[in-house]
Amino acid sequence: MARLKTGDKPADIRRAAVNVVVEVGSSAASINTIAKRAGLSVGTVYRYHDSKDAVLRSVFLEIKRDVHRLLMSAAKAQSTSQDKLRAMWFALLDFAHNHPQDFAFAEVILNTSVLLPEEDAVIQEMAQDIGQIIEAAITDGTLRPANVRAINTVLSAPALRLGRQTAMSGVAPDPDFAEEIFDLCWRGVAA
Repeated sequence: MARLKTGDKPADIRRAAVNVVVEVGSSAASINTIAKRAGLSVGTVYRYHDSKDAVLRSVFLEIKRDVHRLLMSAAKAQSTSQDKLRAMWFALLDFAHNHPQDFAFAEVILNTSVLLPEEDAVIQEMAQDIGQIIEAAITDGTLRPANVRAINTVLSAPALRLGRQTAMSGVAPDPDFAEEIFDLCWRGVAA
C-alpha cells in the first residue's frame, strides 16, 4: 500500500533552507542540513530540487516574488505617483519586519552568483515593473528627470538598510525615523 503524502514539503524545504542559510551562510548550507531541518529525507529534497544551488535559487525567487507582489499591490492601491512610491517603500519595511528570516535569506543569496540567466531574467522583469512606476512618475512631473536606476537606488538603498536592521533586530524602525528617512530620500528625487 502506498504511503499517504502529508504536509507541505516544498514549504518545509523553503522554511528549512531559509533558516539554515541565515544561520550558517549559503556556502556552509547543504542538502543534508536542509533536509534534516525540514524533517525530511535527503531523497525527498532531491525529488523537488536537483542540487543545493537549485534549492537556494528556488527559494530566492519565491521570496523575490513575494516581495514583488507586496510592492506592486501597495502601489496599485494608490492613485498618485508619490503615494505609489511611498507605499512601496514602506511595504518593503513591513516585509522585513513581518518576514525577517526571508528578508535576511534574500540578502545573503543576493550576494552570491547562484542565479541562472533565465532566473536572472525573472528578477529583471520585476525590476522593470518598478522602473515603469518610476518612469511614470518622471513623466507626470512627480520626479525629476533622471536615470531610472539612479532614482531606484536613491529610494531603495535606505529602505533596504532599514529592512536589514529590522530583520536582524526583530524590531520595526521607529515610524517617525522611517518617515524622516523617506522624506530625505524623496527630496533628493522629487521634481
